[in-house]
Amino acid sequence: MSDLYQLGRRLTELAYQGMGGSELDLTPSEFLVLRDLFMNGRSSISATVNRTGLAQSKVSTSVAKFRDRGWVTTSPDPSDGRKTLAAVTEEVNLRGDRQRARNATDALDSVLADADPAERRELAGALERLHQLLVADQPAEVRTLPSERPV
Repeated sequence: MSDLYQLGRRLTELAYQGMGGSELDLTPSEFLVLRDLFMNGRSSISATVNRTGLAQSKVSTSVAKFRDRGWVTTSPDPSDGRKTLAAVTEEVNLRGDRQRARNATDALDSVLADADPAERRELAGALERLHQLLVADQPAEVRTLPSERPV
């Protein structure tokens, strides 16, 4: 199990880098909050806490940082003025769409440079198949953009 855990962590690091997390000067937990708001749209702090598993103070601090950077807008929840709603800006949505459209093969090619091209293709195919089996075929677990949801 340790091997699976280490592999998962390494793949998470590669995805974080490949989606531009390190370029944004964010901690992994801040990136998780930003990604959650990007994928789920306008949300309360408590909903983001529930989805990410992070402490409320961490989510609130991250949202405040994003608001100061102009990446997120906040507003009171009309149904409960004590709650704060947060949403990423259109600029963040557009940048996120571009990053999300990138192929995982690009990130893998740099770390698999010692493997020959045929082996890299085989490994990328295996990763794609794992994604299909473990993620894509589990719709309740997959978050999609509103534009990707059936009408």
